[in-house]
Amino acid sequence: MVQFEICSNTGQWGRFTDFYLEHRTRIIPGYRVSYALTDVKNYMKQGRGAILLDDANQAIGIGCFVLGLEQNGFTDKEIAVLGNCYFKEAYQNNRTFVRGLQVLADQIQDANPDVREVRIPTSADNAYTNRLYQKLATKLHSLETRYGTFHVYSTPFREYVDFCNRFR
Repeated sequence: MVQFEICSNTGQWGRFTDFYLEHRTRIIPGYRVSYALTDVKNYMKQGRGAILLDDANQAIGIGCFVLGLEQNGFTDKEIAVLGNCYFKEAYQNNRTFVRGLQVLADQIQDANPDVREVRIPTSADNAYTNRLYQKLATKLHSLETRYGTFHVYSTPFREYVDFCNRFR
């Protein structure tokens, strides 16, 4: 059984960071350590993070989000942006993904009950995440980054919650 642990202390954030750094290039090929560390800082200050643990208490994934858009200084707290979430391959093809979305929905609601939109960025080259996100959101736009093209999906928060609740 997978356990979700919301990061609330330095030990948890340390485990989160270690896992993220180890798997960052599986999320985004060539992703720099400095960018991953900036991401973690933003998750800590502007959002939340969670570690997924297996029965042996080993990290098998992470989930995270920020409130607000980075380009706007995180001022627009009615928008939640899912971060670079990742599960080890053995956990990608089961209910762990949906359970992770449910935990993020609960945490977003807790962080700001006035959230109205969820955005989900992902690499255009990642067929797996694009296929998954197309099931629950609409592609808002694409943008060019130093790591290639990224698609940004968007859905009203209420629809995101409704999607998650279908699997409870």
